Amino acid sequence: MINRISSRLLLCFAIAITGIVASCSKDDGPVGTLTFARNVCLIEKAGGTASIEFTAVNIVSVALSDIPSDWSVTADLATHRVHLTAPAADTEDAETEGTLKLTGLDTRGHTLTAELRVGIGTTIDLTAEPSNCYVLNRADAYYSIDVTRKGEQGDRIAPAKVDMLWATSQNMVANLSLADGIASFLLLSDKNGQLIEGNALIAALDANDRVLWSWHLWITEYDPATDYLTSAAGDRFMARNLGAGANTNDTTEEVLASYGLYYQWGRPTPLIGPQYYDCAYGMDRSMFNLRNNFTYLDYVESTPETGTIDYAVAFPMSFILGVEASGYDWLYSAHDNELWGTVKTTYDPCPKGWRTPDRDAFAAFEIGDEHEADRTEALRRAYGWNLTDGVMTSFFLGGGRRSALLGGIQNVNTNDNPQPWIGCYWTCAPGDGELSASAMYFSLDTEDASRSQYKPRVDYHRANGFQLRCVKEQ
Repeated sequence: MINRISSRLLLCFAIAITGIVASCSKDDGPVGTLTFARNVCLIEKAGGTASIEFTAVNIVSVALSDIPSDWSVTADLATHRVHLTAPAADTEDAETEGTLKLTGLDTRGHTLTAELRVGIGTTIDLTAEPSNCYVLNRADAYYSIDVTRKGEQGDRIAPAKVDMLWATSQNMVANLSLADGIASFLLLSDKNGQLIEGNALIAALDANDRVLWSWHLWITEYDPATDYLTSAAGDRFMARNLGAGANTNDTTEEVLASYGLYYQWGRPTPLIGPQYYDCAYGMDRSMFNLRNNFTYLDYVESTPETGTIDYAVAFPMSFILGVEASGYDWLYSAHDNELWGTVKTTYDPCPKGWRTPDRDAFAAFEIGDEHEADRTEALRRAYGWNLTDGVMTSFFLGGGRRSALLGGIQNVNTNDNPQPWIGCYWTCAPGDGELSASAMYFSLDTEDASRSQYKPRVDYHRANGFQLRCVKEQ
């Protein structure tokens, strides 16, 4: 399709292809290879230039074809580079993106072809900022992250491949590739050129397809670097739940997007939220793999084999159910009170510069809607409460929890009505009871708003899946 250049960036899937397209009569001699270093090349602005390296082994000549309209592209076999110039901004009927072909003739007379996706877009390098969670807010951008490290300062790993385990939308993430320990991928826009808010999980795998570690991609218009709130105690809270979209909660769909993701205490891996805003039927939200097929969480009971940190890392799409023998911890026996902490740990799920909140982070808060009428209206409108400590006021949604015993999302208020009107938010601290962890809890009473409850610190079983509100590292 021919598109006039505009401020919107347009990128599509890119697949590098190396293979024999045609052959001549001579079959002796070494086999040739022809590949690009990356299968996509983005130029940040109209009229800009770039070059990309290609590998050519036993290739005697190269030629270009299928060059997008008004792009200037040359190939240099001597330096093994393709040089590109994007069309100028005022060029009419120019293509803003496309796929060109580099064809080579090897010493045996065989023809090989490599494809390169080109476009006007942004390249963002996050390799110097290792984290378990990356906040991504640029559509039509080519991101790179380091996948040789667990967390921010954890053990090194040597991945053989990468894969996207799930995403909340199809055609959100594309062109995932691995080179020298760096995973690169395209973050695509919708048909209107807008960011597709949501979440995704990518993983590093060994040669036997075992997951070595995984990383949360939080794709959102929300920017925690500029949109945070400072409490009376000096804690700087994100204004959104971890994994939430940026919106005003004016519709039930926006409420659903604001729930964010769910976490078992001490695990770095996010678990998907509900399919419906009222958590009807306990259904999980739809998830898609890199091939745009449906994929699903699974639920396994904690056993000596499944209730380990190694298992939790290797199976990031498994909710590990608590059982009596495990003390209703997802860890069966090797219980660990330091998986999360006031000093950021390897397993902390928050983005770089943020961490899970302290044990007493919510101690000074109370429900901020003082009058019953205000409370009732807040309940009807927004499915949560404004919590305040007199200095900071922030809205917390009642997104329920994933049950430690069953795994499914449950939202049951004090009247036992299946509504999304309890809120459970983890802190980084173990609980007072053995094998428990500390969380903030509130409920909304749909019959009488004045009977709603707020408890800043409650002990819960660690196998529960709760929401998170990250705080800034000191």
